[in-house]
Amino acid sequence: MDSPSTDREPANAVNPALAGLARRAEDLETLRRAEQESAFAGDQREMTGEASTVGQHPADVADFTYQRELQQTTEKFLGRQADQVEAAIRAREKGTYGTCQECGKHIPDERLQARPEATLCVDCQRRLETRTV
Repeated sequence: MDSPSTDREPANAVNPALAGLARRAEDLETLRRAEQESAFAGDQREMTGEASTVGQHPADVADFTYQRELQQTTEKFLGRQADQVEAAIRAREKGTYGTCQECGKHIPDERLQARPEATLCVDCQRRLETRTV
């Protein structure tokens, strides 16, 4: 009589990539909260305490504008990262975690340990990045 396969993980074993996915979701939520708490609120006059923006030095206006743009970029980046984590969690719930959503091939365990939120294999991710650059 054949013995059960030893290739399968025990039901109580924690997959390192899945544990990393949960940590990544928590980290992103912490970063998003910190970003929101430190974000600029109100318009430029409220933030600088000036009654008008007319009398401000152009360098001050440029710095304020740069800070706003950096904040918006950070928010967008964290939002995209959170969306990717959510997609990986949905894939786990559907039983397709670790399978490339583009080509259907297995995503290597090393990639999932490094980027637990990965939903694409390296080749498909590379094609996507070069296509959107």
